[in-house]
Formats: sequence, structure tokens, C-alpha cells
Amino acid sequence: MVKRPLVVLSALLCGIAPVAWAQSTPAVVYCVNNRIMVERATMSQMQSGRGHSEICIIGPSFDFQPDGVTWVRQNLRSDVGGSCRCR
Repeated sequence: MVKRPLVVLSALLCGIAPVAWAQSTPAVVYCVNNRIMVERATMSQMQSGRGHSEICIIGPSFDFQPDGVTWVRQNLRSDVGGSCRCR
């Protein structure tokens, strides 16, 4: 019966690994086409597939994405999706 615990452990690790990887990328406050976004993506990932979109980082990065949303509300006095400008 040693196989059964190993199967369960393997299944758990397979389910946890993608979550751990996704959370290892910090959430960043971006301005994309004059709209505020908080995304777990690098600048190159944000630019990929967006053509010539105007993209810039307008705030800090966060381990927990909702903290980025809170930062936007408290510091930019706006909400995600609100207007912004890259300078």
C-alpha cells in the first residue's frame, strides 16, 4: 500500500506547483493604453500580443495581487480600469 500515498502526494504536488509558480511572479501596477491594470506578468509578457500599445509601470510590485489593487485606490485615488498616463 505504499503506492497509494505516493499517488496522492504526486497529485497534490502537481496541483500546487502551478499555483506556486504563478504566485512567484509579482503583481505589478501598469498603465496600459491609458488604463490602470494590476497584473502578474512581466513587462515583456504585457507587451507580447499587444502590438504598439503604450505600456508603463506606474507603481510598485506586490506578492499579493489584491494589495496592488488597494495601493491603486489609496495612492492613485482611482480603481483598476481607471485612467492613467505614461510619461
